[in-house]
Amino acid sequence: MKKKMSTKGMMILAVGIAMASCSKSDVFEQNQTNFSEQQKAEYVSNFVAKYGQPDANQSWDFAAAVPNASKTRAGETMVCDPSPNPMFFYEHITDDIIFPLRSEILRKINSAPEKKWNPYLKAELYPSAVHTKDKKLKFGLSVCYNSEVTNIVTGFKSYNNDWGYNLDKLADYAAGSVFSVGRNVDTRSLTTAENVYWAAYNYNYEWTWGFLWGEWQQAGMSEFKLEKYKEITLHGHTYWCFDCTGDGDYSNLICLAVDAETQAIQKRYFVEDLGSKDDFDFNDIVFDVIDDNGSQKCIIRAMGGTLDFTLNIGNTTWTKSVEGVKKDYKVGTMYNTQGTIEYDKVLAEFPVTGWNPETNNISVEVKSNVSENVIVKIPFPKKGEVPMILAFKTVTDWQTERESLPEGWWFTPIEISED
Repeated sequence: MKKKMSTKGMMILAVGIAMASCSKSDVFEQNQTNFSEQQKAEYVSNFVAKYGQPDANQSWDFAAAVPNASKTRAGETMVCDPSPNPMFFYEHITDDIIFPLRSEILRKINSAPEKKWNPYLKAELYPSAVHTKDKKLKFGLSVCYNSEVTNIVTGFKSYNNDWGYNLDKLADYAAGSVFSVGRNVDTRSLTTAENVYWAAYNYNYEWTWGFLWGEWQQAGMSEFKLEKYKEITLHGHTYWCFDCTGDGDYSNLICLAVDAETQAIQKRYFVEDLGSKDDFDFNDIVFDVIDDNGSQKCIIRAMGGTLDFTLNIGNTTWTKSVEGVKKDYKVGTMYNTQGTIEYDKVLAEFPVTGWNPETNNISVEVKSNVSENVIVKIPFPKKGEVPMILAFKTVTDWQTERESLPEGWWFTPIEISED
């Protein structure tokens, strides 16, 4: 005779099943974490045995490494030469900015989309006009490299809700204002994101002369780090517009930009996926990430691993067993790491958003060869850590299969002088 279970008994049984289920899940997650850490620990031990313990300040972003400026090859230092305003310049200012209605120019600036500022550029910049809503200010534009400030535009003055123009030097001097000449600037070789940035700034000219100005400049540039700008076209001429006060008004400083070229920000990442923990060929995944004026993309160049993986690049993911299979790639097959390697080969190319080249916000998730339910997460390494991901310039070639990076590979190479 079957006994009917009481409601209380059913409740106790349900709670017990739930607790057992939760306990089983917790144990699995703990075992997964333990296995992942064990894999990493074995890799770290083998790495240190082969190469030694990295220095605590060792960075693994070699795409950001710039040699000492005094010992670099020609063309690898910043160019910032005075470029006197050409004869046609004043006609541009008159026809493009002074003659039209100011309200029309402001509408054009306000309706233009914000563009991400690329610090790696070549251009002739001519300060053309300034504008402010409610203060007597001077505006400036500078490049900061290795804590040294190079002025591109300085001392450009505007009055209350008025405009100032770089039109007549004699009149400028008579009014007590010194306007900047043009500048021929080239910062494309300064690939160290940590050391170079531009600043578009303002200051009250009534109290920043002499020592105070120099003191403020050194201390205050980072507060005005240039992140965005706007570009407008007037009569076929390109003008770059900057917000120097931080209130979203991009009419503060307007510069004519001539022969402008920007350098795409790009890095090549080499990945070890822990499938084998003692070869250090760093070719299990090789991919480039490129930011061309805010438009970002990834190009996968090689897949030397046999494990399934997911790339996490900013806000974008790409998985070998999903997107890769759609392109007829097999998870267990290696691509472009054996025999004759094609270093310009494109295995996959896809758009990316949210990649930050300064922080290297990329990571890789790999399914273990012991159990595909075990996921090993590999972030970009911090300084001093044993690396499983490296960043290089996109001209760097990767190793063939089972060809480990040579001993001492990460130490600073001998610098080549201009002589």
